Amino acid sequence: MNNHTKTNEQNDRIGRILLVVISVCIVFAVMQGVHDNYGIMLNALVDLTGLDYAAVSFVIGVGALLYGVAQPFMGMLALRKSNSFVMMTGIVMISLGLVLTTFCRTFFPLLIAFGIILPIGTTGLASGILMSAITPIVGDKKAVIVSGFLQASAGVGDALMAPGMERLISANGIVFTLFTLAVPFVIMIPVALWIGRLDKKVERKAEDETDEDVKNGKRTLRVIISEAFKDRDYRLILIGFATCGFNMSIIESHLFSQYLSYGIPGSLSSLTLTVYGITTMLGAILTGFLGTKFKMKNVLGSVYLTRVFISAGFLLLPKSAPFAFIMTGLLGLTGDSTVPPTMGTISRKFGAKEMAVLYGFALVGHQIGAFASASLGGQFVKAGLGYAPLWIVNLILAAIAAAASYRIREGKE
Repeated sequence: MNNHTKTNEQNDRIGRILLVVISVCIVFAVMQGVHDNYGIMLNALVDLTGLDYAAVSFVIGVGALLYGVAQPFMGMLALRKSNSFVMMTGIVMISLGLVLTTFCRTFFPLLIAFGIILPIGTTGLASGILMSAITPIVGDKKAVIVSGFLQASAGVGDALMAPGMERLISANGIVFTLFTLAVPFVIMIPVALWIGRLDKKVERKAEDETDEDVKNGKRTLRVIISEAFKDRDYRLILIGFATCGFNMSIIESHLFSQYLSYGIPGSLSSLTLTVYGITTMLGAILTGFLGTKFKMKNVLGSVYLTRVFISAGFLLLPKSAPFAFIMTGLLGLTGDSTVPPTMGTISRKFGAKEMAVLYGFALVGHQIGAFASASLGGQFVKAGLGYAPLWIVNLILAAIAAAASYRIREGKE
C-alpha cells in the first residue's frame, strides 16, 4: 500500500512537471512569436499611423534596446517580489501595449505603446524569468533539459505566428490583429498564478539558502561584472554578441519588408519566416552538439564567419522566391546557434553559477546592436539607398565577430 501511494505521488509529480513545462513553453513561444515578428507589422503600422518607414523602424529599434536593458531590472524585481509577479507584470504590459497601439496616430504615442510598454512587457516573460520560476519546481538537474525545450519553443512560436500574423493583417487589418494578439496573453494570467502557487511551496527553502549564501560572502553583481570586464576574453565575447544583435534585428525588423521590395508576395515572404523558425531550432541543437566535439570558440567563430557569406549573398545574388527561402533558412541556422557556444564559453571561463549573470549582461550589448540595426535600416530605406548598406555593415561586423571569437582563450590556452 505504501509503495502504491509512493508510485501515485511520483506519477502526480511527473504529470505536474510535464504540465508546467508545456505551459511555460507555450507562454514563451507566444511571447517570442510576437517579439520576433515586429517586422511583419511594420508596414501596417506605417499605414495606421501615417508615419514614415524610418520613424516606425526607430520605434522598433527602441523596443529592441529596451528588451535588453530592462532584463536586469526585471530580474531584480523578481528577487524582491517573485517570478510570478514579474510574469503577471509582463502579461499586463504586453496586453496594454498591443491595445494602446491601435489608438496611435502620431510618433510619441506609438513610441510609448509599441516601443516602450510592449517590449518591456516581453522581458517579464523572457527565458531567464521563466527558467527561474520553474527551476524550483522541476529541479536543478531537469532544468538543463527544460531550458533546451524552452529555446526550441521560440522557434515553434516564430514558425506558427509569422504566417498567422501576416494573414490576419492582410485579411482584417492591423487593429484587429493587435487586439487578437492580446487575447492569448490575457489567457496566460491563470498560468502565471498557478506557477506562482507551485513556486511558493519551495520559496521558504530558497530564501533560507539565499540567506546562507549571503552569510558565506556571496559575490555581488557589481563585483562579478567588474571582474569579468577585466577579462580580455569576456570583452571579446561581448563584441561578438553585440554584432549578433545587429544581425538578428535585420531579420526581425526588415527582412519581411525587404522581400516585399523584391516583388515577393506577402504570403511567401511570411512563409520564409516559418522556415526561419524551424531552422533556428536546428541550428541551436547543431552548435550545442558541435560544442561537445570541438572548441566552442571555434564553433562560435565559424557561425559568425558563415554570416559573412550570407551577407555577401544578399549583396550579390539575384533575388527571387527560391533565393528568399534558401537565404532565410541559412539565416535561421546561424540565428540562435550563437547562444549555446556563447553560454558554454562563459560558463567554462567563469563558472556555471555566474554564467546567468554574465550572459544576461551580454544580452544588453546584443540589444544595443539590435537597436542600431533597426534604426539604420529605416534611415537607409528613407534615404533611398535600399537594404544593401545594411548588409554591408552586417558583413563587416560579422567578420569582426568571427575574428574576435577565434581569439578567445579556453581554459589554460
